[in-house]
Amino acid sequence: MFLTIAAVLCGATGWKAINIFGEAQLDWLRQYRSFNNGIPTRHSIGRIIRGVKAESLMSCFINFSNALREKNNKEHISFDGKVVCGSKHGDDIDALQLMTAMVVDNGLIIYQKETSTKTNEIPVMQSMLQNINIENAVITADAMHCQKETTALIRKGKGDYVLQVKKNQGKLLAEIEAYFNKCYRDTPELLKQNHFMELDGEHGRINERHYRLLPITNWFDETAKFTDSHAIVEVTRLREIKEKISKETSYYITSLTSNVENVARYIRKHWAIENSQHWVLDVTFKEDDCKIYADDGAKNLATIRRKILNLVKSHSSKDSVAGKMQRACWDMNFRAEILFGE
Repeated sequence: MFLTIAAVLCGATGWKAINIFGEAQLDWLRQYRSFNNGIPTRHSIGRIIRGVKAESLMSCFINFSNALREKNNKEHISFDGKVVCGSKHGDDIDALQLMTAMVVDNGLIIYQKETSTKTNEIPVMQSMLQNINIENAVITADAMHCQKETTALIRKGKGDYVLQVKKNQGKLLAEIEAYFNKCYRDTPELLKQNHFMELDGEHGRINERHYRLLPITNWFDETAKFTDSHAIVEVTRLREIKEKISKETSYYITSLTSNVENVARYIRKHWAIENSQHWVLDVTFKEDDCKIYADDGAKNLATIRRKILNLVKSHSSKDSVAGKMQRACWDMNFRAEILFGE
């Protein structure tokens, strides 16, 4: 396990690469483990890692991740699914699909669980919510997870939620749209009081986002089904590229009693899981290129990658994940700092 973790930190993506790393770094490895019989063959490495029960390894990972959590103010936990494309094998074995919970502000992955199909993400997320500490946290997820049962579990765990509303909750969506239209017509001053705008852009692209928050009143019927729902949010996104302007409007429901600017921050940062985790795993760790699929091999390597991602991000060095991994490959002392602490 130590050999595999160290090798993946240094860019290994398969059993052969782990074996090559071990042969080249045997003297360094022996500073921390005996390796009395040398480095196992690539086939033995594969058998060992595949043979570890995925649930057992995940349990260790969760304990490790929670030990790293530093809870300051409201922790923002984002839930999102990811497909490990390379783990698909012919028509018999589907690609591994994982639901991940990530602390957005520091990129720490605190839980991961397999999902069998896209629609199965709903009960998987609900199961995860019951197994992690979400007290005083703000939970965000995509519109699929705007479910009455999910909001009830979040509030039971003493957390808050900001969830997008789409057509899977058709009645709620229609009610929210109608109420905003009513306010635009009858009480526009209320919308002005609860408005926040963001403006950014680069390379000829301008992004403009308008957030408008309205407290839930007795006018609503559907919102009462979502535990402790307090406000609804309309987000209008305008994007200008080469003088062409596109517009998109989306809606959210939240239990937060915060001001609109604070709620806007959670909505915007939810998508950080795509950039901070998924992109790094695919580009830096080359997760989608990994062809390992048998037994629990794909699940265990996915867990190991996320453990390493947590370790790398926890190191105080001011560099990208890719930069730190490259340095770990070349600098044995830095590699030890990543794996064992500074």
